[in-house]
Amino acid sequence: MKLNEEQITYIENYIKQNDINYYEIYMEILDHMILSVEDILERNPTKNFEEAVLIAKVEGFGRKKGFRGLLREKLKLAQKQATKDNLKRIKEYFTFPKLVLTVSIFVSYYIFLNFFKEPQKANIIPISIVALFGLFQSLYYRKYTKVDKMIVLKTHLLGVNSSLIFALTQLSGSFIIYTNNFIDFNHFLAKAMMSIVFTFTLISLLVFIEVRKKTIEELKTQIFA
Repeated sequence: MKLNEEQITYIENYIKQNDINYYEIYMEILDHMILSVEDILERNPTKNFEEAVLIAKVEGFGRKKGFRGLLREKLKLAQKQATKDNLKRIKEYFTFPKLVLTVSIFVSYYIFLNFFKEPQKANIIPISIVALFGLFQSLYYRKYTKVDKMIVLKTHLLGVNSSLIFALTQLSGSFIIYTNNFIDFNHFLAKAMMSIVFTFTLISLLVFIEVRKKTIEELKTQIFA
């Protein structure tokens, strides 16, 4: 038994009442609920539509957890998978051939710091530029953040993953601020430390750009087609 538009609208509103505000998860629940309600009414023609909706929810999502239980599980799984994918991409920069680029960045930055009497101050500008460029990347996916007033999960994860860039930037700043009084920044270990942080920050930015491009391509074909 196929549901009519009014019945589908009823299910849509019913799901939204449970604060399912991520578009992909909402659509997954909606598809499941429509098919489930149709099946219930097909097997039980005398069954009331509203009652069938309640039965479909319990059968598909459990009496206690419900839609929000699935929402929590999906968010946790999506964040875990995004982190796993990012770490995999970062690891690629420490294997050939991308390892060549990583070593080049580290060596070039170390040489760059050697040109300054106060390398800790010189370090601030490149790190800030990388951070600002990372922030600028958000402009590329700004229009893909919402659909029908719901958050696009894939775009949301982009924002979460970009936090690594700013965390490393903060690490670099904290290292300089809290060690400025008792560390000789002209020592090779101090410059090596700043070079390592900068290298990781730049690699994180490159990975973020890769993921951003891939995500936008997927969104254009899957949601914003």
